[in-house]
Amino acid sequence: MIKGIILGFIIVLPGMSGGTVFLIFGIYENMLKDLAKLNIKPYLPLLGGTLIGIFASGMLFALFFESFRDQTAIFLMGCLIASIRPVLKPCEKLNLQGTFFLILGLLVGYSMGGEPIGLMVETEEVSLILLMLGGILSSAAMIIPGIPGSSVLIVLGIYDSILYSIKELELLNLLTFGIGSVMGIFLLIKILNNIYEKYRSIISYFFAGLILGSSRALLPYSFKPYLILIFAIGFALVWVWSGKQKDSTNKVQERDEN
Repeated sequence: MIKGIILGFIIVLPGMSGGTVFLIFGIYENMLKDLAKLNIKPYLPLLGGTLIGIFASGMLFALFFESFRDQTAIFLMGCLIASIRPVLKPCEKLNLQGTFFLILGLLVGYSMGGEPIGLMVETEEVSLILLMLGGILSSAAMIIPGIPGSSVLIVLGIYDSILYSIKELELLNLLTFGIGSVMGIFLLIKILNNIYEKYRSIISYFFAGLILGSSRALLPYSFKPYLILIFAIGFALVWVWSGKQKDSTNKVQERDEN
């Protein structure tokens, strides 16, 4: 339960990979095998704790977004940009192909990012189809180490919508997103994992470009010098955390060899 709460708090932050957390907890490989067999009973306490953590941190960030929009956005922007480190960590040295997909992702992310986001207001509506798609893609991506699921929501432009839905307990939106998340975990995780393993470098560079391009959605409405410090804190938080991924991966590999 405690691990689940920690996981829930972490994955709300853009740039924080759920797969990396699972590696650190030492449950990644067994969890994938169990999910493939639809054996979820051992993970129900983890799931319960994760939901508590997501709602608690979602409420917190929604309140911060409402009262301190620029400070919260620039902090999340630092988290988001720093997440490029774990995304590109398994890649080979940048080559022409990698450069192409990085630029392509940058252009796609920039075009999808839209205007700087703020916590949506009650009169705004978000497509249920988009919410379900966000749930499917973010949950499936979250399981892959190094790929931050919440960053997918920013790329899709619905991160603030999810925060608002949590804050206001918009049950229809949350249920739609939840159904999509379950579908993503059980239907797409194996497919995405296989695709990622086969085209790791291409996908990683493209996703890094998406992150860079979509980060404009977190630009502050007005610049103040102290925002640089807040950006640096968010950046450092994810940068240091992502460094744990390599250590955890090495431990798993050493255990397998033994």
